[in-house]
Amino acid sequence: MIPEEVIFPKEVNIKYTSKEFMEHIERFSVPINKVAMWTLGQNSWILKNEEGTIIAIDPYLTDYCGSKRTGVPTVKSRILPIFIEPEDLKVDIVLITHSHPDHADPYTLERLTIKDSAYFAAPFQAVPILKKAGIKDVKLVHPLEQWEWKGIKITGTFAEPTDFTDLNHMGFVLHFACGKKYYNSGDTAKTELLEHVNSFDIDWMSICINGGYHNLTHWEAAEITALINPKIAIPAHFDMMPHNIQPPTMFRKSLSMKAPNVQYYRLEYYEPSLF
Repeated sequence: MIPEEVIFPKEVNIKYTSKEFMEHIERFSVPINKVAMWTLGQNSWILKNEEGTIIAIDPYLTDYCGSKRTGVPTVKSRILPIFIEPEDLKVDIVLITHSHPDHADPYTLERLTIKDSAYFAAPFQAVPILKKAGIKDVKLVHPLEQWEWKGIKITGTFAEPTDFTDLNHMGFVLHFACGKKYYNSGDTAKTELLEHVNSFDIDWMSICINGGYHNLTHWEAAEITALINPKIAIPAHFDMMPHNIQPPTMFRKSLSMKAPNVQYYRLEYYEPSLF
């Protein structure tokens, strides 16, 4: 029998409505000295600290890259459900890694109801997309810039651009008050310059593994993970578009060979993971 964990892709069972899922996240009590994390697919994540601050990274909550407003599926249409509709997203901080629409999704951003209450931060080429969507106050951020919001230290990190359409990619390190540190790679091509993240002593990280559009392959992602040397590595950007998916077990195998001291971990949809 094939182990369930290696079946990919597999159908996602809808556990909550959009409003129910967001309410579940809002009500979820994060244990002391822990950070909770949920995946929404692609590079979309929600994190919540013990103080109750909720962060969204690259919320891709429509089918912009595929059917746009037509509703007609294409090869770029999402194979995952929309876990949270843009109107239902209730977070305190929104971080955008770059301007590509599966990260800075115009349709998600224009439908947000938190435009005036949440804190938005993005690199240069993504800022105009947020402002066009009606988000007036956006912090322009740069690699190695560090700032603090609601007790969370945020540092911009370098990412290698994957094509000429955006030369301003970034990642982020989040340093929580409990001492835990999380790194999100964003989209990046392979470069040894990513080793600069090693100095942050990362507890857990997520990294793109699918290789399409010049992103890291699962093998390259494992090599970069070895340079950064976190305790835990999570595959990202592998599960959204039918022509650009990658079984995450390939990353697990590559990680076992290139970074055997790093624990592989994959988040389950709808379920909080604690770090």
